[in-house]
Amino acid sequence: MKKLLLILFIVGFTTVSQASWTLLDDFDSYDNTDTHTTIATGGVWTSVFDGTGNSHVVDLVDGHGQALQALGGTAWRGAERDLTGTGAAVVVDEVQTYFWQVKVSYGGDMGIGDWVYDLMMGLAPDVSNIDENNAWQDFSVMPFVNNAPSTPYINAEAPTSPWWALMSADTWTNVWVVINNDATDPTFDLYYSTGTGAATLVAGDANWRNFAGNQDLNAIGFMAAGWADTEYLIDNIHYDTGENLTIPEPMTIALLGLGGLLLRKRR
Repeated sequence: MKKLLLILFIVGFTTVSQASWTLLDDFDSYDNTDTHTTIATGGVWTSVFDGTGNSHVVDLVDGHGQALQALGGTAWRGAERDLTGTGAAVVVDEVQTYFWQVKVSYGGDMGIGDWVYDLMMGLAPDVSNIDENNAWQDFSVMPFVNNAPSTPYINAEAPTSPWWALMSADTWTNVWVVINNDATDPTFDLYYSTGTGAATLVAGDANWRNFAGNQDLNAIGFMAAGWADTEYLIDNIHYDTGENLTIPEPMTIALLGLGGLLLRKRR
């Protein structure tokens, strides 16, 4: 009986610790038979592109339902979302954590040793800031993925090195961005993991990449370039007030319910 109660306590604690996550989007509710993200999402996400490609909502076969897809190429393309007036916006002097999952792939000649990946992810003061110049100049909070075909790196420009970590191509990577939107010295911390692994620090006190501080962050976006054979997938975007380095996991609620049934049966 004590062992069962201990299990219930652990499951219950896990549920409480993760229940404060708010889902921004998992892309599963959209009609992805439409071609462009803007059309498929009814304007919730706006396709941004400069050239012949843009972003899409696509089906997946690895347990992720649908996801946001951006394809590499000679021009930037991706999607943005306006967060103005929502709990997802990061106001001045607020600490907030964002979580999402990203997978990068390269379908070309793996013998190429040069830089092929180019993905900017993050938040900006306004959607009008995104895709105005190029994605390197579009975000305040900006984790990014770059490097060679078999060795993608996740990065965040920070005062001390290393501020990058090796990812695995064709593998979903968990990303946490802990944003400290301090009015005078805004910074963010970047963490990552795979599977159910614990968050590992990539870069601490990373620099505000662009734009002045003392502004609310009212836009989120994902922008890709790189080689034409690169693919970038984004899924399961969540946010929470303060620092939260857990993995959002709805299954803990189901486990707690199952535990309650077992307890009643034992009694």
